[in-house]
Amino acid sequence: MPDIVAILVPVYDNAGTIESVLRACAASGLPVWVVNDGSTDGSDVIARGLVGEGVVRGVIDCPRNLGKAGALRVGFAHLHGLGVRTAISVDADGQHDPAVIPETAAIARRRPGDLVVGCRWPLHPDQPRKNLVGRMFSNLAIRAHCGVAVGDAPCGFRAWPLAATVGTTGVSGRYAWEQEMITRLAWRGVEVVAIDIPAIYHPRETRISHYRFRRDWPEGIAIYLWLLLVALVPIPWGGLRGVGRSFVRRFDRLLSPGPLRGRRPETTTNRLLAVTALAAGGLTGLALPASPWTLGVATWIGWRWHAGLAAIILAAGPSARTVPVLAGLDSWLVVAAVAWLLGGLIRRAR
Repeated sequence: MPDIVAILVPVYDNAGTIESVLRACAASGLPVWVVNDGSTDGSDVIARGLVGEGVVRGVIDCPRNLGKAGALRVGFAHLHGLGVRTAISVDADGQHDPAVIPETAAIARRRPGDLVVGCRWPLHPDQPRKNLVGRMFSNLAIRAHCGVAVGDAPCGFRAWPLAATVGTTGVSGRYAWEQEMITRLAWRGVEVVAIDIPAIYHPRETRISHYRFRRDWPEGIAIYLWLLLVALVPIPWGGLRGVGRSFVRRFDRLLSPGPLRGRRPETTTNRLLAVTALAAGGLTGLALPASPWTLGVATWIGWRWHAGLAAIILAAGPSARTVPVLAGLDSWLVVAAVAWLLGGLIRRAR
């Protein structure tokens, strides 16, 4: 019988941490696979030695250094070919606590078609501020793309549904790929589940990161902007099943912004989206000339970007008076906008 859930550890020059990470992952009782992404510091030699000990099931070699996205895709395709349904990705730098693997695997077995995304919470006091800014920006972009409120989009600890993941292509070739896949899988109708994991940050002098701010940050912004453009096109990414789920989620977000109370990162994402959408909607309503065209475009963009009913009313409200059927609905529109905000304040986070 094939393994239903397996652990996948992509490694590129992490010789100082790879053995401890692999041994800790193997303690969960799940099969551990390593993707060697062209390591040059002996990381692959350490991993192969653990194969001989029975700690690691096998090492998958990339033809060359492909970057994290490429390494994950190679590993996912290999495991999917073996019949594995879910792959739990764990970074090789030791910043993911393997102690949460059993709980993650239990969720994956109960919900084999869902994407489980780790959320580093509570925040670590040593977490770099620029990382927090990037995290909030990524969360906000994904919320606008697909209506899913996540608390830690850049987190690499995840349980991936391989059938959907292997069949989904992305544009990014590096770190932005993991965030991009949240959006693309959600478009296909995959549910996104969050699980809290400890926030681990090693001392700066021992921390190894292959993320390059000047290269990867602009790529991430470009990917987010591209996905916002793609989101305006009503393509049935996941077939009829995906269309049905997407419509229900979009209609739900139209009527309520999601929970706006509390300190959870997902709640913060909803608040950021609500504030941004209301500001953009208000400026649109004031700046653009009132016309049926403005009404249609503002409504369409607000609907496709999950801006919410209140933001759409602010943007398209003045233009509604140019349509005879809608000319007398001013008071009802105000009531609907207030109800939208109250719905978020009353709604509890799940």
